[in-house]
Amino acid sequence: MFRHFRLSAMVAATCLLAPVTSGRASEIKVLNANALTIAMKELAAEFTRETGNQVAFVGVTPGQVEQRIKAGEVYDLVITATASAETLEKEGKWRAGTRHPLARVGIGFAVRDGVKVDLSTVESTRKALLDAKTITYSNSSGGGLSGINAQKVLVNLGLTDAVKAKTRLSENLADGQALIAKGEIEIGLFNVSEIPRAPGVVRAGPVPAAVQVYIDYDSAVPATNAAPEAALALLKYFHRPASRPTWDKAGLEVVGD
Repeated sequence: MFRHFRLSAMVAATCLLAPVTSGRASEIKVLNANALTIAMKELAAEFTRETGNQVAFVGVTPGQVEQRIKAGEVYDLVITATASAETLEKEGKWRAGTRHPLARVGIGFAVRDGVKVDLSTVESTRKALLDAKTITYSNSSGGGLSGINAQKVLVNLGLTDAVKAKTRLSENLADGQALIAKGEIEIGLFNVSEIPRAPGVVRAGPVPAAVQVYIDYDSAVPATNAAPEAALALLKYFHRPASRPTWDKAGLEVVGD
């Protein structure tokens, strides 16, 4: 809670010193984990209309976020998985006191449009996976976390061995969900916020809370950002109550204030 208070206090102080809505408009370059891209782009478009400040997003896997920062790439704001953000903070990559919780996302089912799946209970979710002829989730070798969490959900459901033979890993979201749209795969387990990513695919819903596994995301201002006012104002915009429906629609749970 104290970290959340510090974020609000920091934003208020910097905006008093240099309001982003006056003078020359800024361009805010954001490096972020892919799962948040759709919601943030929608909110950023509104932010730009209100402030004049442009926002450019570079969406990659959390592992690639870490690689890019360590390689010396320069951004105004970074949003990535909490564990990665903690590691980078220990290495001095952030401005002091700027790392804060932003959102979290769980695992959901992607299915072909028109297919009905009952995810209301743990048992109905287990049955859906057992009845499916084929399932898929993301290959985590590229630094993504949804595939790892999908496997954890299967462990929580007690289905790791039962579905192993009918599991086909997706090398990327679009290709995996395209196979669902074609009927070649019945169920995909992906981040809720990344469903759908192909025409003909719908989000059946999140898995039950009792077996759910989340990825937590933090925001941070890089130490290389000497003028953080615009980035902090964008973060405040993300956290405002009026932004909550956009996060909810995207399947993300915004946290903090």
